[in-house]
Amino acid sequence: MDKEILWCLWDWAENTDYVLCNGDSDLLPPLVKKDEIRFEYNQWNQERSKNSCTIFAAIGMLSDLINYEFSLDQIKEVDELSYERGRIRGNGWYVQSAVKLVADRYNESKLSETYWKVAYYRLSKYDNEIIEDVLDKLYTIDWNHWLNSEYNKDKADWMVDGTEFGRITNWHSVDIIKEGGQRSVKNSYKGTKGNIYWLKNKLSAITNFWPNFYVYTLVGDNLEEIKRLNEMKTECLNCIESLWKIWHLTNEKNFQEVLHYTANKLRDKVKTCDEMLLKLK
Repeated sequence: MDKEILWCLWDWAENTDYVLCNGDSDLLPPLVKKDEIRFEYNQWNQERSKNSCTIFAAIGMLSDLINYEFSLDQIKEVDELSYERGRIRGNGWYVQSAVKLVADRYNESKLSETYWKVAYYRLSKYDNEIIEDVLDKLYTIDWNHWLNSEYNKDKADWMVDGTEFGRITNWHSVDIIKEGGQRSVKNSYKGTKGNIYWLKNKLSAITNFWPNFYVYTLVGDNLEEIKRLNEMKTECLNCIESLWKIWHLTNEKNFQEVLHYTANKLRDKVKTCDEMLLKLK
């Protein structure tokens, strides 16, 4: 079994989002815009938003996708809605929850009638090929890392060269982009001036990065169908992985042949899903 299948099923049972894996990034069209266009926000513009890095990272990712700058009042509205979804006042929030809230709020707004609706997908930090492909197509990725003095010292020259950093309880959500062909971090913490720095190494090598990242993509009227197909594809991959484990546990040749046959049928279904997704894109 290829490692890519294992990574794309990362924590599937505990998540309800859809996974971008196994060549899915090929279905994403390159964004037609200049490499240097990126929107930056300052989460310290209001007292109550100082712990809203997950909201601001998701907003930044969406802005880069649709080429639209959200006002502080619009961001305040989304920030306030987060408390209706279980966030505790004065605390931070979960990355996935913020990504979903921003997408839901945007898809319900009139803006989506102008720019189309968006869907969001999860990426594994270990799937370097997909991450690089998504970044090369000028998509912005929402990601998370643990803050510590080692990391802050390393990025003081605007380039993170190291890979081994300690993990502490305080974490921070930001965006990652490709700027001038270089992996770069776009940070909304403590203002925007000079808050973009480079990453020398691939994300999979940096130890204090969260294992899952997110990306927004544009969709038209096919949003629900795209979600359904992605869910079916992921569940098929999940079943293939389970069959593979069972295959190695049994010594019955006939049973192994049945498992092999079933796995091949599931692979055919995955291929069909890919073909249908390509048509919808």
